[in-house]
Amino acid sequence: MIQIGILSVDFEQRDIRRDGHTLRVGARALDILEVLHRANGSVVSKDDIMDAVWPDQIVEENRLQVHVATLRKVLGASRDLIKTVPGRGYLLVGTPRTTAPMPAPAAAPPFVCPRPQSASLIGRQDEIAQIVDMIDRTPVVTLVGAGGIGKTSLAARIAHDLSRAARESVHFVELASASTNDDVLRALADALGLPADGTASIDGIADSVAASRCLLVLDNAEHVVEPVAHLVETLTARAATLRVLVTSREPLHISVESVYRVNPLAVPGSDAGCDEIAACSAVELFLRRTRAASPDCAIDDGAMRLIADICRRLDGLPLAIELAAARVATLGIEGVASRLDDRLNLLTGGLRSAPPRHQALRATFDWSYVLLDPAARALFRRVGCFIGPFTFDAVCAVAMAPDMSIADVIAGLGELAAKSLLTVELDGPNAQYRLTGSTRAYALEKLHNEGELERVALRHARYEREQADARARIGFAEPDREVRPIAVSPRAISPSVINPRAVSPRAISSSVINPRAITPSKPGAVEYPPTSASLVRALARDLLNQSTMSDCRAHAKRMLDEIDTASRGAVDADSDMQLRAAYASALLHTDGDVFAAAAMWDRTLGLARDAGDDALEARALAGRWNVMLTMSEIHESLRYATRFERAAERGGERSQRLLATAMVATSLHYFGEHAQARERLEAATDALADVREPVGAALALGIDVATLGRTMLTRLVWMQGEPEHAMRLAAQAVECARRQRSPIALCVALGAAAVPIALRYGDHDAISDYLATMRSEADAHGLDLWRSQAECLAGQFDIQSGHPGAGLARLAPALRRIEASGFRRLLAPLIVEYAEGLARTGRAAEACAKLDATLARCRASGEHLFVPELLRAKGLATLAQARNADADQAVAYEAQGRRHLFTAIDLANAQGAGMWALRATLDLADHLIERGRIGQASAMIANLDGRFELQSRASDIRRLVRLRSFVRADDTRAERRLRVRLEPTADDRSTWGGVAPQIA
Repeated sequence: MIQIGILSVDFEQRDIRRDGHTLRVGARALDILEVLHRANGSVVSKDDIMDAVWPDQIVEENRLQVHVATLRKVLGASRDLIKTVPGRGYLLVGTPRTTAPMPAPAAAPPFVCPRPQSASLIGRQDEIAQIVDMIDRTPVVTLVGAGGIGKTSLAARIAHDLSRAARESVHFVELASASTNDDVLRALADALGLPADGTASIDGIADSVAASRCLLVLDNAEHVVEPVAHLVETLTARAATLRVLVTSREPLHISVESVYRVNPLAVPGSDAGCDEIAACSAVELFLRRTRAASPDCAIDDGAMRLIADICRRLDGLPLAIELAAARVATLGIEGVASRLDDRLNLLTGGLRSAPPRHQALRATFDWSYVLLDPAARALFRRVGCFIGPFTFDAVCAVAMAPDMSIADVIAGLGELAAKSLLTVELDGPNAQYRLTGSTRAYALEKLHNEGELERVALRHARYEREQADARARIGFAEPDREVRPIAVSPRAISPSVINPRAVSPRAISSSVINPRAITPSKPGAVEYPPTSASLVRALARDLLNQSTMSDCRAHAKRMLDEIDTASRGAVDADSDMQLRAAYASALLHTDGDVFAAAAMWDRTLGLARDAGDDALEARALAGRWNVMLTMSEIHESLRYATRFERAAERGGERSQRLLATAMVATSLHYFGEHAQARERLEAATDALADVREPVGAALALGIDVATLGRTMLTRLVWMQGEPEHAMRLAAQAVECARRQRSPIALCVALGAAAVPIALRYGDHDAISDYLATMRSEADAHGLDLWRSQAECLAGQFDIQSGHPGAGLARLAPALRRIEASGFRRLLAPLIVEYAEGLARTGRAAEACAKLDATLARCRASGEHLFVPELLRAKGLATLAQARNADADQAVAYEAQGRRHLFTAIDLANAQGAGMWALRATLDLADHLIERGRIGQASAMIANLDGRFELQSRASDIRRLVRLRSFVRADDTRAERRLRVRLEPTADDRSTWGGVAPQIA
């Protein structure tokens, strides 16, 4: 028997015991434990584990995570023996003890490189020579630089070269997953081959490294810089021959340390010729990565100039350049160059072998941002408003909070500089500061997310004006010189800070920070043109124009307030109604204030009735329907849809009747009547091909009838179990919206159908492309609701990609914004993903509470569409609660979890939502297999035969295929070995009569 923590394991006899009692652990879990044991303390990648345990099968990573969680549970107090190494795999800590004497373990190899080193680093030869020379002369060398600048690659190359030269023993220590002093000690003890029994100490480590000359490479020390500094200082004092190479985003600040600042790669000047461009290391890296990913990509002189521009705008940052080059395969070089304003969303999809912080540009900044204290975070966000170099006085005037002192500002700037988020440039006796373009984009995004952008932009504008006036007074500039506003690309962050010259006088709003619009007597007030009927009608037209909709919104609100109070005289009723209808339509897609839009449509509907305006009344009915649907008041939405349908039948216009058909079908879809909805939508969509006249009432929706029909039909086809057809319909809907040049139609097609379905299908390229387009359109046109929806979907992508912590951090604030706006139509599927992320991160009780509240709301409002998915998520969250409960509670939680999953299957079948039924069935089958009830799982899987096209590449269908293969291969053996445990429990019999439900 082998002792692993509190467990005694015999892999040959397939026996695992605790305190002498045999435990019931699934075969796959035991296989995983054996793989980790045989690795002798080395990290085993997830792919290697899955290849060993599920040979010749494609297995979802979450299956592996479930079995690892089971092993940790049976390990009890020793659960930490199985370590997760982010981005690499799993590690069984310590050398297992056996009951018989074991021979002494072989000596650990002198160096284990964390990544392949076959390819030479580009543009780093001089740096390598300098660092090696520093290592010879000083005990500790720290490579300091911004995230993604190449510190780890540089350290690994140096360690590799020194090891190959047999100059010294080299030990590479990855600290990314360490969080405490004990974690650091254990990681170092593991690297040195010391017993990892939880008693690692500085004394033992010092004795080990003092025995011979060696080099320790401590990688990613910034988040544990204090314990690392103390450890390094102690070790070098006790071991004179020890040399330490550290990578960190800030120095250790110890006396024996020499700091080497890692610089970006060389970028070409703006006037460089093609030969000069090709000679720059940043361009060389871009070309190498592009040719590896897209060997057919032609590189001519024009492309070389575009590449030079890309490398300059990315400041020579290697990670950003590699991510940009990877996108060439999808977008082409010109497409990448044109989308760099949206770099935080564009630059994703790093190597699968890379740690999570290096798989997206935003993630590498997240890693640094979370290490800042709250005051430094606030300062960092606010200095994002500066373009180019800025001074300490400018920071105090623009970025200093009322509760901050000068000392706080100095400390904050020092922390930002230390953590490589801010560059300090000395100009003689004066210091100036600068952010790189990518760092500034991240700071501005954080500024926007915290709701501070407009306020800081206004402070910046005032400061610039004051500086211009001061220079004018001493003769350096004219007082009326153009004040440069904060230059924020609309696609990069928000349209709330734009160039005033680009806005027509009637579209001026309070979201436009124009220093000249601020009156001296009342700072912050914006001048508006007087109210008149012609101006009201012009403003209504601009509100319907999607390129000016966001800019006009605040002005329209002010004008409507004036009309209501009659402070400047009322306008005619027709103009009043036109403005209210346009404003209500704009509200839903810009700031997403559903409640204000509902009130505005109510007022418009009343005015239209009083005036006898049938066209505007029909438009108001469509608007009221849209608001009720948006608020998830499905009963009410169906009532307004049928009223609109009766009015359309009386009016006789075919286009209006088709809109009515689409509206009724959409409400039926949310009501859970999918078959009726699909029949109506297919008829309307086919008929729309022959319709040429516009549908006036569709102005209330902000989109055309065809987009509405295609979007809803795409979702219906997916839910009914036709994923390939749904992906084709989604692509058609997106392409049609692109051709219309309608930002709202494009965002609706993407946010309500294309992105969610691509996420479920598992097409990562489509997800990335769709999300980038959606964010660009939403940012460029101030569509706040769709910007938040895109952020939620990006968080969902993170969670499904195996990064639930990062996904929740992104999803939670955006979800709160959508909930606060009252825009509930898209909430339920987002809450499902949010709850699953919570459950994966140990917050299952919180997930259940969130799901309960959403289920209650959906049932009360008639939004039955997502109830099966909510119940499925509730079942999974309840099963997760069972894993951390005591024995009695665990039994109750498991029974309740299974009950929720069975109910989800029944409801999905009743609705005809085959994909919902499939997902709940697969989750339940996974649980049954985990509990050894393979026969029951096999029966449930068999009930799905013939319902889905098994050649589909959709992730749920692939999962079904894998489970079918598993239960068929293991049925006989598992039944024979686990016959006793396969008998249903009394609790199960009370739940479903001892018989697995039929999947209709």
